[in-house]
Amino acid sequence: MPIIDTQSEATTSRTWWRNPSAWGGLLAMCGGVFHTVVAALMRQDVWAQIIDEGFFNTVTLEPSADRLAAAEAFWFSVGSFGVPLLLLGSLVTWLIRRGVPVPGWLGCGLAAWAVLIGLVSGFDGGTLILLTIGALLAAGAWTARRAPGPLPRY
Repeated sequence: MPIIDTQSEATTSRTWWRNPSAWGGLLAMCGGVFHTVVAALMRQDVWAQIIDEGFFNTVTLEPSADRLAAAEAFWFSVGSFGVPLLLLGSLVTWLIRRGVPVPGWLGCGLAAWAVLIGLVSGFDGGTLILLTIGALLAAGAWTARRAPGPLPRY
């Protein structure tokens, strides 16, 4: 398991904002919160029904016709990519604030995933935001490698 140098210098608020990865992390956090909250609000009547019935065993992978609305509400809101995107953005901003560069493969992987989603289902606003987040993370990794000074030890 790699050891992260905990003595690396944390970035100040001025330098933190100059890093493209910081903007990618913030955009991921905002996008994750937005998607989860708006999707839940769009299905608030179904969520009220789920709360009335109880949470346990409400959603299955093979829902019956009468449970399809509950399954769709779950997979569209908290079961979708919104929560992991929020967590990813939080991790990225946490790393950047501590002076640890985000790996470039993370941004490239996210951008490739966004392109795949766009090719299969069309390039809508959400797909373009995912692509932007991936590009910002990749650009942040690229600029961190080009910055003068030693890279943090792993």
